[in-house]
Amino acid sequence: MKIIEASAPGRCGIIGNPSDIYGGVVLSCSTPARATCRITLDTHSELPEDLTLWKAATARFPLDNVKVEWTSDVPKSSGLAGSTALLASTLACVLIAHGQEPRADATFAELVRDVEKNEAGVQCGFQDAYMVVHGGLQQMNFAGKSPSVVGPPAQLTRLQSDLPFLLVTTGVQRLSGSVHGPVIERWLEGDEEIREAIDEVSDLGIRGSEALREGDWDNLAICMNRNQEIIAGWGGSGEAIDQLVSDCLESGAMAAKLAGAGMGGTVIALSDNLDVLQMNLARKGYGLFMRPEISPGLTITVS
Repeated sequence: MKIIEASAPGRCGIIGNPSDIYGGVVLSCSTPARATCRITLDTHSELPEDLTLWKAATARFPLDNVKVEWTSDVPKSSGLAGSTALLASTLACVLIAHGQEPRADATFAELVRDVEKNEAGVQCGFQDAYMVVHGGLQQMNFAGKSPSVVGPPAQLTRLQSDLPFLLVTTGVQRLSGSVHGPVIERWLEGDEEIREAIDEVSDLGIRGSEALREGDWDNLAICMNRNQEIIAGWGGSGEAIDQLVSDCLESGAMAAKLAGAGMGGTVIALSDNLDVLQMNLARKGYGLFMRPEISPGLTITVS
C-alpha cells in the first residue's frame, strides 16, 4: 500500500501586497504553520467532507480508490494562504500518484495558481502559490502579470533577515475573492486611482525589501504603514483589520498592515519588542498569535 504525503507552509505578506495580482513586487515570508495532505493509494475511497479543493486538484488528474487525510495548522480563512497551501500539498500528492514528479519551482507554483483560479473558482493573485511552494523569505517580482494575463514566471530573490514581526488574527473569516474582485474590476476598467495606488504599493514592495535587507526598521515601518493606508483608502481593509491595526499601533507596534486580503483575516505588526506587543494585545482580547519563520516550501515523502 503506497502512501504519499506533502505539506506546504502558510505565508504572510510583509510589504507590497496585493500588487502581485498586477505585475508588482511583494515581500513575503512563510509561517511555521503548515497544511498537509496524506493520500493512501489502492484502498477504499475515503474523501474529505468539503470536496472543493479535492475536486479542483483532480479535475485534470482524476484519482479514485484513495484515502485522503488533510491536516492544517494555518487558521482557516485567515489571510495566510492556508487553502492554497492545502491545494498545493494535495495537487503534489495527486501528481505523484499519476507517476509525475512535482518540484518546488515556478512551474508547479503556476500550476497551483491556475488550478485554484480556474478549477476552484478563487479570484486569487500569484503571491500565495509562489510562497507556499517555495517557502522562506522572498522578494517576488511579478512583472508581466495582470488579472487578465498570466505572463512569465515570477522572479524570486531569497532573503535572509531578522524577522521582528508578529502575526495577529482577527478571528473574522473571509474569502480572498470577495476582497480582490471589486478592485480587479476597477483596475481592468482603467480606474486611474486604483492603477496609481497599485503602482505605489509595488514601489513600496521594492523600498520595503531594501529596508529589510539593511535592517532599517524605521523606513520599513513607514513603507508598511503607507501600504496599509493605501489599501484602506480603496476599501480593501475592513472594519476588523482597521481596528486591529489601530490596536497594534496603540500597543507599541512601529507599523501594522494586513498580511493578506482584507475584510478580516490577519495583521502583520513590526515591533522592536514582540513579547511586550503580544502581551498588550492579549490584554485587549486578542488570542491568536504567530511569528513568521523562514521555513521550507513544499515537502514530499513517499512510503
